[in-house]
Amino acid sequence: MKPSSIKNFDRLYIGSIVVGLIGFFFSYGAAVEQVSAELPEAGAGGLVSGGLIIGLVVGTAISLALWFLISVLRIELMKWILAIIAAFGILGLFVGLGSELATGTTQAFNTLSTLLSIAAIFFLFQPDAKAWFAEKRGG
Repeated sequence: MKPSSIKNFDRLYIGSIVVGLIGFFFSYGAAVEQVSAELPEAGAGGLVSGGLIIGLVVGTAISLALWFLISVLRIELMKWILAIIAAFGILGLFVGLGSELATGTTQAFNTLSTLLSIAAIFFLFQPDAKAWFAEKRGG
């Protein structure tokens, strides 16, 4: 049975994914407009919408795969990889502040999603989570 720290990780990390998806849909129109305006000379204007959707699907699949590897398969190395990715997410927040897409709503969703991820990762380093990772799966 999962300890409370892993259950909290599950809730917060899946919550961060959901918040990120909601934020994507709020900023989707502006992102398509901005990238389309920057790429007409490259002839890629029509591919922007599909590219953003593919990026969303791939990013969400990676996030869910990390969750599965950590929460279901108990691969402790993945918590470190997730922590590194979250560190880049924090840097991305600061870089995103200068972006034209950094509207109040978009930035709020990005910030909330990142904070939820950080809180989720915190629970992976708690004593009961460390003991749970140390046990054999199925034990």
